Amino acid sequence: MYQEHLNTERINQLIKPLIISGIYKNKESALNDIIIEFIKNKLNAYKTIIDKFEMKYQVGFNEFTSKIKNTSSLTEEDDWRDWKATLEMKDA
Repeated sequence: MYQEHLNTERINQLIKPLIISGIYKNKESALNDIIIEFIKNKLNAYKTIIDKFEMKYQVGFNEFTSKIKNTSSLTEEDDWRDWKATLEMKDA
């Protein structure tokens, strides 16, 4: 995915139409709302991944960790790492 380096001028150009159209009263409220929505979307994505693992293994992460200790397959190890990383990102 292409990501352009955003400087203050470019951010102002992107947000200006939102203010002119009356969607937001100023740059700060626009940025605040956009950031909050971004975070909500990320949290929902993390929750979806966590739910997928819980459904797949029918246990929570801690129980899964105990269950596979010293007996895990490569797939379980990969899932454990992905699950752990997702939990850490969600908490961050």
